[in-house]
Amino acid sequence: MDPQIAVLRQQYLQLVEPSRLSFPPVNLLQQSTFQAALCTSLFTPGAWDAAPPPPPERYTARVLKRLISLLSEGGGHDQTMTETIVAENSLQGEKEEEEEEEKVHSQPPQKRPRPDQLLASPKHQEIDERILNLYTRLLSNPPTSTQLPPTSKENVTYTLPPSPFSGRPIGPPVTLLESRAVISGSGTTGLRTWEAALALSEYLIASHLGRFYKFPGATVVAGERLVEETGSVLELGAGTGLVGIVAARLGAGRVVVTDGDEGVCDALKVGLEKNGVTDMMSVRRLVWSEEEEGEEGDEGERFDLVVGADVTYDSSAIPHLVAELVKQFNRNPSAKVVISATIRNEDTFSSFRDSCVRNSLLLLEKTWTPPTPPIFYYPPNTPIRIVHVTRESPE
Repeated sequence: MDPQIAVLRQQYLQLVEPSRLSFPPVNLLQQSTFQAALCTSLFTPGAWDAAPPPPPERYTARVLKRLISLLSEGGGHDQTMTETIVAENSLQGEKEEEEEEEKVHSQPPQKRPRPDQLLASPKHQEIDERILNLYTRLLSNPPTSTQLPPTSKENVTYTLPPSPFSGRPIGPPVTLLESRAVISGSGTTGLRTWEAALALSEYLIASHLGRFYKFPGATVVAGERLVEETGSVLELGAGTGLVGIVAARLGAGRVVVTDGDEGVCDALKVGLEKNGVTDMMSVRRLVWSEEEEGEEGDEGERFDLVVGADVTYDSSAIPHLVAELVKQFNRNPSAKVVISATIRNEDTFSSFRDSCVRNSLLLLEKTWTPPTPPIFYYPPNTPIRIVHVTRESPE
């Protein structure tokens, strides 16, 4: 597969905002052979080997609209500008496109765009007919945006990077059902994968492959491989479970993903089943610092690695999070603990740092710099820190 198409496919499956997709220069897009390969690789799921489920039609229509617009504009496409559009504009652009979609569907069928009309337009002469046909077919489908409840879920697929030994991906892609709403209608943030989870997943991969690839700024503890093949991993506040599934893909012997919300735990079970990792992974409801059923004090299960993504955003939960980390260190003093934190409010993170100090926990922090080329795709709006937590040695 053409490398530029491979990147586009990864972004497309991850539902990257269309304005941020890495389309190649228009002179390449205009080539009929490239458009044909694009149709097969992105818009013809039946042609894929071991294909993940395709994105929702509403998203595909938005991508096609962007593609047709670039081809129609000719040389007016500035790739650098496209890649630096900030995410704040993305949600606004999506809303505007949904409103336009509804406006199209409000028209009688005879007034909606037809393939023959698009093909007849001089500015569309260089566009593959299959692209125009698919776009007009999607426009003719009933609108969905007003029918989707806040908790509606869509397939989002995360593609893992290649192994330096075989050149093939280090594991199958991870497909999750996510609610793209910022906070779902059920009041939880655990039904979508947040940027901190993508960063922590990249960090685990970087520590696994760092000896073969250079990941600028990727390591806090140089040369440390976090996921061991016989090791056990506990994920706190797992949300969609991406970090835990990545750990399983990297060869962890046993992974337990936890969350305090029962609905999120139910969704986690579906995600594990969907990705075929139920043999080495399990789901557990865990309310931080509370004793688990059948366990007392420090006699509970021991884990080699404890991870958590975006678990420091709620200042009221920080004392319970730190108590949970202390509990894990009591069970296994040599455990590795790594969290990723999106710094939305410096005061909130400072309260986490202060609470750790009061409980004799040491933090080693570094602002995360995504690897190049990227493994996953997300806007660099807010700084993310990778934090190693260790227990202070007794004197």
